[in-house]
This record gives sequence, structure tokens and C-alpha cells, in this order.
Amino acid sequence: MWTNDYAQALSSAAGHEISVPDEESVLDFTRRVAHGSERKNAPLATLLAGWYVGIRVAAGIDPAEAWQEAARLGDGLLED
Repeated sequence: MWTNDYAQALSSAAGHEISVPDEESVLDFTRRVAHGSERKNAPLATLLAGWYVGIRVAAGIDPAEAWQEAARLGDGLLED
């Protein structure tokens, strides 16, 4: 799968393991943002969520838990 290959390439380049904690959840979040706001926000929101996850993981939080936090925060903005 392309995303796994990309994660592996990024991991090698960064010298740190990079992976997708839950691919379906990430794609579902991206879809919700695309349909719940301007479509162009979807890739940017996903990038920002990934950045948040990286910061939380560096602080010792489980990647899946950090992703759930990020998605919940984004979903909260869509409800407004």
C-alpha cells in the first residue's frame, strides 16, 4: 500500500518511526472535513491533526489516543 511505503520512506529520512495509527479513521476524518467545510480544508486539517499527533506522541501519549483527540477537536469545529 502506498501510504505504508510513504511512511517507511519518511521514517528512514527522519530517523524515527512514522506510521498511520488508524488509516480508516484518518481517511474518515478527512472526508468529514471535506464535506463539513470548504473542501480545500480537508488536506490542511489532516496535516494539522498529524502535527498535533506528533507533538502529543513526543509527550508520551499513545498515537491512537492522540489521533482521537485531534479528530474530536476538528469535529467540534464542524458542528458549529
